[in-house]
Amino acid sequence: MVRTHLLNILICDDHIAVHESISAYLQAEQMDFASAFNGKEALKMLEKGSFDLVILDIMLPGLFGTEVCRQIRMSSDIPIIMLSARGEEMDRITGLELGADDYITKPFSPREVVTRIKTILKRTHYAPVPRAELLRAGEMTINPDTLEIHIQGKRIEFTAREIELLTLFASSKDTILSREQILNKVWGYDYPGDTRAVDHLIKRMRKKLPEEPIGFEIKSIYGMGYKMETIQ
Repeated sequence: MVRTHLLNILICDDHIAVHESISAYLQAEQMDFASAFNGKEALKMLEKGSFDLVILDIMLPGLFGTEVCRQIRMSSDIPIIMLSARGEEMDRITGLELGADDYITKPFSPREVVTRIKTILKRTHYAPVPRAELLRAGEMTINPDTLEIHIQGKRIEFTAREIELLTLFASSKDTILSREQILNKVWGYDYPGDTRAVDHLIKRMRKKLPEEPIGFEIKSIYGMGYKMETIQ
């Protein structure tokens, strides 16, 4: 897919210094940006404008970033990077459970933020990997070119990262994958957080799978990781 517009990033943080530091690096990389200073403002801007990614602080006045993330995920799969201060571990975990793609701990390097943006967008909107054949697992088919997933003939909506994860499992059926392997393959870089990000992603993904038998299960293997176990 060829990018035909400048990347447009929405920065939502209540500290002007955060906007100034990140925006300077975005401009140097020829990216557009817009600023919101609270959650309600960010949600309104997302309704009216077109953005490629959201940088979202957890500790926002009025409406916490975790709630903003939850509301965004009700209608959009736009990539979200959450910012958090040290000591807010539970809020970071909640953000990941709600569908955030990444989080960065304050204080941070603006250069690191831009690097994360590039990595996430490269793996989602702008660099799908073309493949000749559909991937199949039980009653699920994955089209790697269009990133569409059908289960029992019905299209199911997954986020970009959930699609990456299901593609990995479908390509490695009946093989145990460690959390570290999944982080490396799905996140695509040396993830600075912990392996619980994998658990949160799999938990969200499982909720979207049908309850009736579909020819496979995503099983937890104690002390080792996860595997897609095919069922005859």
